[in-house]
Amino acid sequence: MTTRIERWLLDTNVWLFGLRRDEQFQACAELLYLVGAFSVVIPLQILKELNANFTKEEARVFHQLVNDYPNLVELNWKPAPGERVKYFESRGCRKGDAIIAAHAEACKVHLIVTENRQFLQTITDLNARILSPADALASVKH
Repeated sequence: MTTRIERWLLDTNVWLFGLRRDEQFQACAELLYLVGAFSVVIPLQILKELNANFTKEEARVFHQLVNDYPNLVELNWKPAPGERVKYFESRGCRKGDAIIAAHAEACKVHLIVTENRQFLQTITDLNARILSPADALASVKH
C-alpha cells in the first residue's frame, strides 16, 4: 500500500521569497527544496503573478524545478470558477485571494502555503488547510 502525497498550492509570495532566498523568509526557500515530499499545483492566477514578477533567472530556476518534477508539479491553466470566486469575495476575501481560494478548491489541494496573513485569517470554510511556510515546513519535517 502506498501513501498518497498531499497536493499543495504554494502562493506567489512563497515562490518569490523562496527563489530570491529572502533571509526574512527562509522557510519559503527550504520548502522549494522539499518538493517531492508533497506535490505542487500551480494554478493560472499564480502563473500570471509569477510571470509578472520573475526576473529571467528566477523564471529559469522555476521552470527547471517544474521540469525536474514532472509528476509532482502540476501547471493548471484553467481559470478559477467564477461563481466560487464571487463566493469567497462575499466572505471578505480580496479579489486575488478569492481567486486563489477558488483555484485551491477546484484543484482539490490539501494545503495552501502563504505568507499572506490576511488570507490566513479571512478564509475559514475551505476544504484545504492554510499554513504559513514555517508551519508547513515543520509539518514536512515531522
